[in-house]
Amino acid sequence: MNSRRTDRIIFAKNDMYLFLMGKHSMQFYDRAAAILGGGAIASALVLTVAQPTFALTGAQVNAIAKEVTVLIVGQRESNGETFVGHGSGVIVTQDGNKYYALTNMHVVSGLSSAILVTPDETVRELDLSQVQPLPGVDLALVEFTSDNTYEVATLAPATTSEGQSVFVSGWPSPGVTGQLVRQFTSGEISGFLGEPVEGYEIIYTNTTRRGMSGGPVFDAGGRVIAIHGMGDYEDPNRLTGIEGMSPEAASNIASLIKPGFNYSIPIKTYMQLAAQEGIFLATEVDNAPAPDLAGSTTVATEDNNTIERSTLDEVNDVLNTLDRTTDTIDRIDNTLDGLF
Repeated sequence: MNSRRTDRIIFAKNDMYLFLMGKHSMQFYDRAAAILGGGAIASALVLTVAQPTFALTGAQVNAIAKEVTVLIVGQRESNGETFVGHGSGVIVTQDGNKYYALTNMHVVSGLSSAILVTPDETVRELDLSQVQPLPGVDLALVEFTSDNTYEVATLAPATTSEGQSVFVSGWPSPGVTGQLVRQFTSGEISGFLGEPVEGYEIIYTNTTRRGMSGGPVFDAGGRVIAIHGMGDYEDPNRLTGIEGMSPEAASNIASLIKPGFNYSIPIKTYMQLAAQEGIFLATEVDNAPAPDLAGSTTVATEDNNTIERSTLDEVNDVLNTLDRTTDTIDRIDNTLDGLF
């Protein structure tokens, strides 16, 4: 049970006023200023500072992930053909009946149309003209309108460390079953890039697949610490030289082989850039250090049903409600190769 008292801090553009509860007000203010780079805060941010953050089990973190992870399906026109692909995202804020999900820019870039499937499997059409890319990094905000109530993720920009338990939630491309299934995988932070690449810094061991790009990375407190979006793949030149494959076959096979390491963009990067870009969104933030994981972890895979998973068996029907021209969910796996 993640029971905790929270203090709320509100920053407003140009006003520098605070609404504080609790005896550690100045300490929280100093922390928050450091989180956002120490400069003027351009966005209105509501920071929920928890004390303390309690460790959750893998199943409890998964329950949180299920309520905030979204599926983004888009189509692209190229040389007279229509291609369909998908990625993932996480709901990070709400303004009335308008919700905002954070994802990778490469998930929504170049699309002619797109839909977002919410945690309750409701379809929302995305207005691609309202996509808000963040400069210099592979991040973007998308918005959708709904009278339904959805959970909003808590963001944790606190320092991460090697060996820390982390979880990734997202919608990988269908496997041999042909079913699109939300996956929740466990792992550990294994290192950090010396120099960020398009914002990517954190390296971790979780199993991921195409389609999970844009999905949230959680800590053991159920808080989003990063956005997943990149993974290592096998070098096709090695397959050509060692295995004797043709260059074309080696390239195709290499794209399916992942050595096991993945990369994400710290949520702190999103917060800093959102402020710089003047994005006015209320955000729940918990800057307490990450707790140790409680109990054992479980990795959800297509062959492991011990963790409850979300399944969209009728993605085709979902797309047809918006007059999308898709044949089967297998097409999601076989098209836009390499985009997601």
